[in-house]
Amino acid sequence: MKDKKITGSESGFTLIETVMVIVILGIVGIGIMMYFVGVGSSADPVLTAQAAGLAEQKMERIIADNKANGFNSIVAEAATPVAAPFTRYSTTVEVICVDEANLDISGGTMPQCADSDIGAKRIRVIVSWSNRTLDLVSVITNH
Repeated sequence: MKDKKITGSESGFTLIETVMVIVILGIVGIGIMMYFVGVGSSADPVLTAQAAGLAEQKMERIIADNKANGFNSIVAEAATPVAAPFTRYSTTVEVICVDEANLDISGGTMPQCADSDIGAKRIRVIVSWSNRTLDLVSVITNH
């Protein structure tokens, strides 16, 4: 029997070449999968992020008004459309006087919470768009 020598053209794939093919197929597969998963709701994360930004902006205005005009300036607001370029959104502000020990229990009547000695208000900013809503909740005290 003669020994057969293996030349470079007969050696097959190296381990590095095989690993590189697996990595490339994985990247392409993930890209294709993400495309088909995101086709139906590609704008949803952008709209949600914009709504979160609008809710934070509204809450910051409420906190600034509280500092400038006092605790009694925090009042509820009916649904209001947001100015351009965010005309698809509307904001609502709900304000409830709450017990500081349990923020889910109403602690007085609005707007001053005058019938109690509790000085806390739970503020809920609701941003609505396309049958969806985003809520941002905070509590402000007069201490």
